[in-house]
Amino acid sequence: MANVPNTQAGAAKAPPIPNMDVTPAPPASGREIATSVRNTVRQARDAAKQAAQEARQQAANAPKIAQGRDAAPTAIATVPPYNRDDVPAGVVDIVTALCVTFAIVVVGFPLSRAFGRRIDRSKSPGAVAGPDLTPQIRQLQDSVDAMAIELERISEGQRFTAKLLADRSPNSLKQ
Repeated sequence: MANVPNTQAGAAKAPPIPNMDVTPAPPASGREIATSVRNTVRQARDAAKQAAQEARQQAANAPKIAQGRDAAPTAIATVPPYNRDDVPAGVVDIVTALCVTFAIVVVGFPLSRAFGRRIDRSKSPGAVAGPDLTPQIRQLQDSVDAMAIELERISEGQRFTAKLLADRSPNSLKQ
C-alpha cells in the first residue's frame, strides 16, 4: 500500500437527499379507472392499427425481385398481414341463417302457439243435442232402487239367522 491516492478524502460532499412525499395517491373512483383503462386500450389499438398499416405499405412498396451483381434474380416471399375482415365466404351465410333460425324459434314459436290456441277456442263445439235419455235414466234409477231393497232383505235374513244361532243353548249342541 504504497502510494494509493485517497479518492474519498478530496471528494466534494454529495448534496443531501431531498425529502420525497411517499403518501399514496387517493384512490381513484371506478369511473376514473374505467376511463383510464379505456384510454389505454384505445391507444394500444390505435398503435397496433398504425403498425399494421405501415407493415402493409412496406410490403406493397418492397421490390418483388432482389438482384445481386452476379447473382440470378431471386424472388422474395412476402407474407400478407393478417386482416380481420378476411372471413371465408360461407361463414357469413351460415351465421346469418343461424341468427334467422334463432329469431324464428324464439319469436315465432310462442306466436304460433298463441295463434293455434285462438283457433281452438273459436272452433269449440256448442252443446250437442243428443237423444232424450230421460226414460233410460229413470229405468236405471228404478233398477238401483230394486237392488237396494233386495240387498236389505238379504242382510235382514242374515241377521235373523245369526240371532237364531246365537240363541241356541250350548247344551243343545252337546246332545
